[in-house]
Amino acid sequence: MAANRTIFGENLAVLDQKVFLLARKTMQQIATTAEALEKYDREIALKVIKNDNELDALELEINDDAILLIAKQQPVATDLRRLVTAMKIASDLERIADYAGNISKAVLRVETFPYVIDISLLKEAFETLLDMTETAIVAYRDGDIEKAKALSDLDNIIDDTTYKALRQYMRHMSLQPVVVDEIMQFTNICRYIERMGDHLTNVGEHLIYMAKGKHYDLNS
Repeated sequence: MAANRTIFGENLAVLDQKVFLLARKTMQQIATTAEALEKYDREIALKVIKNDNELDALELEINDDAILLIAKQQPVATDLRRLVTAMKIASDLERIADYAGNISKAVLRVETFPYVIDISLLKEAFETLLDMTETAIVAYRDGDIEKAKALSDLDNIIDDTTYKALRQYMRHMSLQPVVVDEIMQFTNICRYIERMGDHLTNVGEHLIYMAKGKHYDLNS
């Protein structure tokens, strides 16, 4: 029994490392997407889109490993919550990476550079998003519930920033209707960033559930 428990603990540690790896790769996707947007670099944008397949595969691997451990070890209580949390976090990270790909696709659809609009608010939102991702990673690594809760405040900043950007772009559209298609790409980018923040908030909620066994709404 002790040997089985040791093996189970080792398998959990390996699973955690895969989740950390997915989180780091997701963070890199966010940073690379921000760079593609700021520089209007089509090669970088294409790189983000191509890399998404690697993150999709890693998420599936995490899910398969967790399901296998549940089936073979039949864990209960804290261990079961830990496995379920790993799967949920992997799913949220994969969705964030998908949105990074969507943003890169939006960049590829823009035909004018320098841009006709100011992207400074988008750059601010990306910076907060990267801070939020790092906070989520540390919260998971350290089991830090306070950092998990702090994700809500960072998400509020992202919401406010993207809302301001959306209002700015809508005004610009009314003044320069000739560039409506381009502005629509930037409004989509705003929405993608906002949703990425929501998924990171979900990560915080999953971590609190793992630690306390209770569901917690960070958006309340």
